Amino acid sequence: MRHLAVKLSEKLCLLEQQNGPFKVKCLVRRTPEDTQWDLILWADWFDVNERSRLSYLMDALIRPLQDDDLLHFNAMITFGPKDNSPFLQELAKIQRHYDSGAYYPAWHDGLVEIPLHLASSSLVVPLGHPLIATNAASVDRLPEVAAAR
Repeated sequence: MRHLAVKLSEKLCLLEQQNGPFKVKCLVRRTPEDTQWDLILWADWFDVNERSRLSYLMDALIRPLQDDDLLHFNAMITFGPKDNSPFLQELAKIQRHYDSGAYYPAWHDGLVEIPLHLASSSLVVPLGHPLIATNAASVDRLPEVAAAR
């Protein structure tokens, strides 16, 4: 699952550079027993045509994944500028806190797993941390990251 999160984060950072920020970009596990994750994306720049949006994101994010990564992938769920719900607001709050460094990552690649107590999900992994975006160099940066902590 970590490899899936890192690969998606790298691709999401590229999409943000091209199109603008995501309000939410995370992997969500629905129940504690699940081994597969849903990719939740929410952005104001998404095409209002959901079919076009999903086609673009499938080409950019999912098709480049390897089979091993796809074993952990369940679905991609997208929300556009007109969408809003308590669930999205909770995920947006987690994303903002994560992006601002409020969560202390347990791993050198910056991933954190945050338990949720919502009916629709049990665990969220926010994506896009700068260490993930430069994951190729993250092993080399371990001493620097450790010293900063």
